[in-house]
Amino acid sequence: MKKRFHKKTYLNLLDIGSGKVACMVVRLTDNQAPVVVGAACVPSRGIQSGAIWNLEEATACVGEAIHQAEIKSGQSIESVIVNISSTQMHSVRVYHEVAIAPGKPISAQDVQHLVDNIVAQYVPIGEEILHAFPLTYVVDKDQANNDPRGIFASTLGAHVHMVTIPETQNMNLLTVLDRCHVTVQMKVATPYAAALAVLTDAEKDVGATVVDFGAGTTSYAVFVGGCLMQLGMIQSGGSQMTRDIAQRLNTNIPNAERLKILKGAAFLSPRDELEPLIVPVLGEEETTHNTSVRRSDLIGIIVPHLEGILEKLKVELDKDTTFIAVAKRFVLTGGGSGLAGIKEKTMAFLGGIPRVGHPKEIKNLPTEYDSCTFSLCIGLLMYALKKKQDKVFEQFQPSQTPKGLLGKVIKWIKQNLS
Repeated sequence: MKKRFHKKTYLNLLDIGSGKVACMVVRLTDNQAPVVVGAACVPSRGIQSGAIWNLEEATACVGEAIHQAEIKSGQSIESVIVNISSTQMHSVRVYHEVAIAPGKPISAQDVQHLVDNIVAQYVPIGEEILHAFPLTYVVDKDQANNDPRGIFASTLGAHVHMVTIPETQNMNLLTVLDRCHVTVQMKVATPYAAALAVLTDAEKDVGATVVDFGAGTTSYAVFVGGCLMQLGMIQSGGSQMTRDIAQRLNTNIPNAERLKILKGAAFLSPRDELEPLIVPVLGEEETTHNTSVRRSDLIGIIVPHLEGILEKLKVELDKDTTFIAVAKRFVLTGGGSGLAGIKEKTMAFLGGIPRVGHPKEIKNLPTEYDSCTFSLCIGLLMYALKKKQDKVFEQFQPSQTPKGLLGKVIKWIKQNLS
């Protein structure tokens, strides 16, 4: 039986990105679709390549987004479901098994023992688990169902996909949120949330790779058989492209961003040589001076950046045999997915069948914003709703281990004496 929501349950969704910080408050009621009751978006400060680099500036912009969302929703935000980004995020698949006591069925304690062993043996010191997804359970060397508890067996194993992040980056995020007087309800890897916002259930099952062209990073998430199989982030995004346009065309960042969105493209064409663009030139504030450039000049700046991103993405994806075999169906999202010709350029570099993904519909989304503005927040919402139906493995969390020297000793004992 599905768990019903209590009347007027609220979820607070916070997207901390390199280009923007977005906060959305959603109301959930029994048997009704989620409804947005307040949302806000502010430019990012103190955040580069998805990571927090300046605590004061990051706290200011995150706090501003939360405060505006509180005013618009009329709700006090005390906890948030938040994304976390890191180009040092690790995605690894492992297999491990434990022995079951003779004559006894698999219990919850056995599953917990399996989880703790996996954490002790496969999570490096200095990193924390963000997600742990069971891909397949193995009972006495045979594949089992999603919940092996109650089955009599001598061994229990699991193929698990784990996502880890550096402890330092997690601590920076928690510090910023603590300064904003909010706690963390859930943390979600940015590539995973981006994928949940745009993928259909059929695409998850058959196999698809979501590419999120963000401001500071480009991320990817590979799904096969309904499971997240791989994810990662590349330290290249649209903001570097915009800055290069501003420098080479001698204009400011907002003008460069507007030119990129309205007139940018992933390919050069002969007619681009003939199309003039008016560009406001940097100078004294009291004077207005424009210059004319060819559209080909603008596209000539964009294309090398885009091709560099796709080349890096191909290198990362080709490391995984799952992607090579079945997941060359691409769903493109993020701000860069609106670039003219992006599907054709992606196909040229990565092959496969690309489409531009649009976030799932949600009631009462603010009309003053493009739907992509809150795409990641919608992905966070999808994750929160999915958590109520997670497989048994995700009901168990790694046992808490103290940090420092004591933590290292306990970890060694787990690794060697368990």
